[in-house]
Amino acid sequence: MKRLSLAEMGAFQNDQLTFIQTLVNEALAQGAAGVVHCKMLWQELFFVAEPAVIRELLIHHGDKMRRDPFTRRVFKRFMGNGVFVAEGESWRRQRKLVQPAFHAMRIRDYMETMTAYTREMVAAWRPGQEVVIDDELTRLTLRIIAKTMFDVDLETGTAVIGQLMKEILLVGEAQLKMIAPPPAWLPTPGNRRQQRALHAVKELLREIISQRRAGDEDRGDLLSMLLAARDEDGRPMSEEQLLDECVTLFVAGHETTAAALTWTWYLLAQHPGILAQLRQETTRALADAPLTFASLAQMPLLEAVIKETLRLYPPAFGFAREALESFTAAGQHFPRGAVIMFSVYATHRRPDLWPEPEAFKPERFLNRENEVDRYAYLPFGAGSRICLGNSFAMLEAQTILAAMVERVNLTLVESKPAVLDTVITLRPRDPLRMKVGLQP
Repeated sequence: MKRLSLAEMGAFQNDQLTFIQTLVNEALAQGAAGVVHCKMLWQELFFVAEPAVIRELLIHHGDKMRRDPFTRRVFKRFMGNGVFVAEGESWRRQRKLVQPAFHAMRIRDYMETMTAYTREMVAAWRPGQEVVIDDELTRLTLRIIAKTMFDVDLETGTAVIGQLMKEILLVGEAQLKMIAPPPAWLPTPGNRRQQRALHAVKELLREIISQRRAGDEDRGDLLSMLLAARDEDGRPMSEEQLLDECVTLFVAGHETTAAALTWTWYLLAQHPGILAQLRQETTRALADAPLTFASLAQMPLLEAVIKETLRLYPPAFGFAREALESFTAAGQHFPRGAVIMFSVYATHRRPDLWPEPEAFKPERFLNRENEVDRYAYLPFGAGSRICLGNSFAMLEAQTILAAMVERVNLTLVESKPAVLDTVITLRPRDPLRMKVGLQP
């Protein structure tokens, strides 16, 4: 076990990704597995980036772990007992109720909305205009999740929901950067802002839910599915549970996709040859026809570009669990109370698993013979708590990227490398400015 010095704890706080990746690579160089056991003050930590160990822990010992205390403390403030935070029987019940909302056939119906909103965004841009692409994509994915989830358009009067959610997340991000965020009951300025915004969001959602229940109709959105959901005893969700799930899905349904697409354009701008190939593929597959699920199936490079982006810059760069009891897995003893940090970022950049791990090579995902271990690629997590919306997120990312590539070209305003910011999702620390050009 490695005891972290004050300097090392500072390095971990300042750059978690590099710190964990360095420790993992040092262990690998010494012939050990990609698991590093550390002690930070009184807390035992395990940094895990070993596919076999990840599989063993998540598949065979998931019931011996729960969300880590830090994640529970910060996210519970605005997600309540939603499926992301819930544990045990409560989580199992909620997951069964929420899962049908993401049925493959259901989410395919959202493609028209995704395409239309993306085309409206790029139609408002002008050649030579500079745009902050992360802000543009966040507004777009917020608008898409509002429409597909609640059947409301944030371009109209309900835009206040988007502003309130932004306030909630800004405070949440600030809390995630703190070593010891203040308890929720303490009336700090941040806590008060977050609680006011959350109260306002829930009041707006209550109004939407009340109107929907009165109408008793399926409007094809996620909320209709949640309202219709029943557990084994025939009971619907309580109003408070429904509100928690709506807030959870609203946050998760836009933040990660916007981050992934921001990194996709960052990489494509640095690899114009791949962008040109992608544009040729998109033009050939569409042939002036509408963008459909069938046409996406004819764009393997499009999917590979997004998958390779998720390897290099996974929005969910890691996740952690707390050991509820002492147990042994894959030859490693995990004591009760230990925090196990699964580093998606470090796993995705292991040179023994991914040749030239720092290079952007979408062809990795075009050749089936080069497939790696399932637990070496974890952009949506793994095990029983794998992301519920992974199919929705992939469909949305592919649809938005295809609709953008078809009509515009984007180039970086500055050539300097982006600095990574690890808060709720992995994003560029500074605004990513890009210049708009017409499709060549």
